[in-house]
Amino acid sequence: MAKPRLNRLNRPKKPIDATLKQWAKKLPYLMLILAVVVSAFGLHRSELFQPKISWTIDTNLSNDAAYYEQLIDGLLDNKYLINLSDLKKNMESEPWVANAEVGRIFWNKINITLSAHIIAMNWQDAGYISTNGVLFKPVSLVDSKAPMAIVDEENVSKFFKNYLQYQAIVEPLLITRFERGQIDKLTIEPNVDIVLGHQKQEQRLKDFVKAYNKLQKTSRKIRKRGVFDMRYAKGFALSYQPQ
Repeated sequence: MAKPRLNRLNRPKKPIDATLKQWAKKLPYLMLILAVVVSAFGLHRSELFQPKISWTIDTNLSNDAAYYEQLIDGLLDNKYLINLSDLKKNMESEPWVANAEVGRIFWNKINITLSAHIIAMNWQDAGYISTNGVLFKPVSLVDSKAPMAIVDEENVSKFFKNYLQYQAIVEPLLITRFERGQIDKLTIEPNVDIVLGHQKQEQRLKDFVKAYNKLQKTSRKIRKRGVFDMRYAKGFALSYQPQ
């Protein structure tokens, strides 16, 4: 038995000019998209959006901008995503850099201002304590006539505050050495040792100043080799360093 034949209506074909008109309407949009893609590709390859760093470097820092640029070079690989906090962290990892202020001037333009640690004390021949009471330990040390600090690393902050208090009490005399172990010991110019103990240090130091101002006028030996032990309830003990 023969299969029934289905009759289908043939769709009329669009005239060529109608098709061309449709493509003509779409062509501006296609051209616009193509232009955007080409422009984006060109901008990506160009240096227009490359990060540009402007530097303000403390004159107390010995390294130049080229040195610090090496420290952050790897952080600028993605020019569209620069983490300012990472830049700051890398800069402040340098021992002599006290602070790094990092600010974005424009999307890809960044200003970095570096300030240096200023030495207030030498620390155990292994580093320095800054004028802000911060311990820093450069690989290469420099000669410094600052006072010597003998103290455990974890106690530096309080130690430095006490140093400033002690220095204010003895002025115009200068502390040349401050040692903190079980007790506090000071050395002042030219070569006088003061044993303060572990309590009432400020009052004992004030008592020393009164006694020293009287005694140093009468004895040169006191100024050169005197040792004042201020741990006595009533007064102090005076001895001399061996020659």
